[in-house]
Amino acid sequence: MPMPSVEQLVWHFPEPPGRKHALTRAKVVHTGIAVADAEGVAGLTMRAVADALGVSTPMSLYRYVLNKDGLIDLMLDEVSAEVDLPAEPSDDWHADLRGVASSLWWMIGRHRWYAELVDSRPPFGPHTLRRAAFMLAALDKAGFTPALTYVSLLDNYVTGTAMSVSREIAMLERFGIGATQELQAYAGEMADDSLESWLEDMPAITADERFDLGLDCLLDGIAARRPASR
Repeated sequence: MPMPSVEQLVWHFPEPPGRKHALTRAKVVHTGIAVADAEGVAGLTMRAVADALGVSTPMSLYRYVLNKDGLIDLMLDEVSAEVDLPAEPSDDWHADLRGVASSLWWMIGRHRWYAELVDSRPPFGPHTLRRAAFMLAALDKAGFTPALTYVSLLDNYVTGTAMSVSREIAMLERFGIGATQELQAYAGEMADDSLESWLEDMPAITADERFDLGLDCLLDGIAARRPASR
């Protein structure tokens, strides 16, 4: 029985030598980001990127990004560079991790396709690995083990919450539900009396406020597991 072929990764292929009036890897990647920002994941095709670049055939882009998966890898890592990272961890691990997680959240807000695609590709980009290394160093300095598990929990919380919010917004828009008051009215029509008081007190909390609350709860949980010697 033949073994399945192993997928090639764009990180193993350096950018080809430049040519006069030729494209560059950076230009293809930045154009891909612009297309995804405007059209979402469904609109991110090699044809759409080629058209935006004024290139006649999508195949000509493969010289720079290997294939569509390579383009996605490069796009994910490029926007990861927008996450603010201090030069090195401070003595306040809680503030360090909260700052990185919040910056990642705001980056995803600018590039909503990121949350949908990030779990589909190996996290080997240099900017992505730099973020992980900073978080690991902050946790290790504070004595947390296993640090890698905590970093994974934080990353999964940020990207998972972003994906959940995006899907929730799309669902509410599909049914024409906007403000909290409209959601209360819809739910009130279908709920029994046991939920009436809860619906009346439903807070008008924003997605950003919900994210902050959840992040604080997660960090508080991590803090509770800190070794007593620290």
